[in-house]
This record gives sequence, structure tokens and C-alpha cells, in this order.
Amino acid sequence: MGEKEIESIISINKSRLYHKTTSTGRVLDAISSLLGICYQRTFEGEPAISLESNSINGKDILISPKISDNVLDTTYLLKFIFENKNKFSLKDLAYSAHVYIAKGLANIAIENALSSGIKVIGFSGGVASNKVITKVIKEEVEKRGIKFLQHKNIPPGDGGISVGQAYYTMSELLKK
Repeated sequence: MGEKEIESIISINKSRLYHKTTSTGRVLDAISSLLGICYQRTFEGEPAISLESNSINGKDILISPKISDNVLDTTYLLKFIFENKNKFSLKDLAYSAHVYIAKGLANIAIENALSSGIKVIGFSGGVASNKVITKVIKEEVEKRGIKFLQHKNIPPGDGGISVGQAYYTMSELLKK
């Protein structure tokens, strides 16, 4: 990396004109490990996929998502799971973790959409492959009268990013 690139990164960091982000998949991986479902990832998404499988037929034990400044508090969720591992079934905790994340993300998106007059919410990224989370987010969004968009022909994870990058590059080349 050259001096120019480093100066650019420092400038962006000082300006605070960037988006904070995190990987929901890593949160699901942590929950999977905490519940003793999967401790080691031998392929991409393995702990999260195993957690989703263990959530089938689970019940929501109604953990209300904690949100502050558009940030979903996943530490609260992990602490709740740790403190209640012996009080609830693994299936119920796994399912409830999915619902907590889904409702939290949906609430953040809905509140931002409503305050901005936006009538459509899309859901993408690797976690959009998770059927439980996608279903709950879709239900929450549509319950508020907002249109929900999700992937059909292009995968929501890295494959979709590649398509987006190709479209962006093509549009930039067509401008010339």
C-alpha cells in the first residue's frame, strides 16, 4: 500500500464519512459455539447453518431486541443465551436468537424507512440465505405496510456482490 492510499484512509477515518458495519454471520457463529452446536468452521457458514438447523421447531422465548442509535445490541443477546443455557431448550434458544436478530434488523430498517418516506426495504448479504431470519424480517416489514425485496435469481452473498461489482464497472465504462 502506497503513501497516497494510506493518506486517503486516514482522511476518510478523520471525516467520519463511512458506514460502520458488522457481520451478522459472525454473530450467528458465536451463538452456535456458545450453544455447543459447532465450534469449528470447516466450510463458509457452517456454524450459522448448523445453528439454523437446530432452530427448526423451536419456540420464540420473546427476547425483545435492544437497539440504540441504529445499532442492534448483540452482546445483550449473547449474554442472555449464556445465562439461560440451562433454563431453555437448545432449539428454543437457537430459534429465539434468529428472531431477536431478525426483529432487531427489521425494526432498524422500518424506523429509518418510515422517517425517510421510503416504501421499500431490501434484504441482502450472506445472512439473507438464512430462511428463518429472512422470513421474520419479511413478516415484520410487510406488517408495517412496506414492500419487502429479496433475492430470487442472484445469490445474496458473495456471488451477488460479484454481480453488483460487474454491473457497477459496466455502468462506469458506459459513461466514458
